[in-house]
Amino acid sequence: MLTSMAVVGLVKLVSRALDESVDAEKDFRARLLLQSARNIASHPLITRGDPLLKQQLGPVTSYEITLTTEGSRIAINQIGASLPQRNMTQRLFEQWGLDSSQARSLVESIADWTDTDDRPLPQGAERDVYLALEHPDYPWNRPFENLEEVLLVRGADEMEKVRPEWRDSFTLYGDGSIDVNTAPSGILEALFDVTPLEVSRLVRTRDGPDDTADTEDDVILGSMEEVRRILDVPERQYRRASRILTLAHPIRRTECLARAGNLERRLILLNGPGLSLIREE
Repeated sequence: MLTSMAVVGLVKLVSRALDESVDAEKDFRARLLLQSARNIASHPLITRGDPLLKQQLGPVTSYEITLTTEGSRIAINQIGASLPQRNMTQRLFEQWGLDSSQARSLVESIADWTDTDDRPLPQGAERDVYLALEHPDYPWNRPFENLEEVLLVRGADEMEKVRPEWRDSFTLYGDGSIDVNTAPSGILEALFDVTPLEVSRLVRTRDGPDDTADTEDDVILGSMEEVRRILDVPERQYRRASRILTLAHPIRRTECLARAGNLERRLILLNGPGLSLIREE
């Protein structure tokens, strides 16, 4: 009996050691792929749509690189200083399922959180509101240092319920401009206050003849006149949106995803004027 128990224990120990060894090998492969992907992405001749950005290297190993800009996201720390940004963000919240009152209240509360005064916007929230909610230290009256801080803002919990992946639509960096060449359709709809059908014309033009993003036939829109013609929105709507529109956002975002079996590793790089950030997930 004692011998049997010892053998069973040894088998379990060896099995666990083998599992750990396999996991360590997967992790090593994934990290090695990440570094390879990073080197490829940084090559000056690599552009969006290049076939080298997505490769299957074996039955269970692959990498994928996405080249975009921070202009594909809303700069949350710029909302308070920009009415077009607030209007766009409110419409985005409404797309996600908040009613108009909830959406406006959340947008203005975000703006009040990041400004330096104690004067609330009409539906915003300054210290008196948070005192009633038993949070006497709020708001912090400074820019957000990470996106998790947004959840401290009054009403953000409702956004979290209807859109758990809301973080993918915001950034802490940038000047608040939206890159028409990289922004997703939902943000463009909110920016121009148009229907998905109207924005789809612009997205199809960007995606090129194969109707697929990030491929070799993608089209880079080169002028605001071209954007205006493709969208065919009323002049007043276009003029309001164009104040925060850009054709090339200054901050480049590179996302490298490596897979080894069922293990994934992700590397995010942000590069722009005065900014160089690397984050591994």
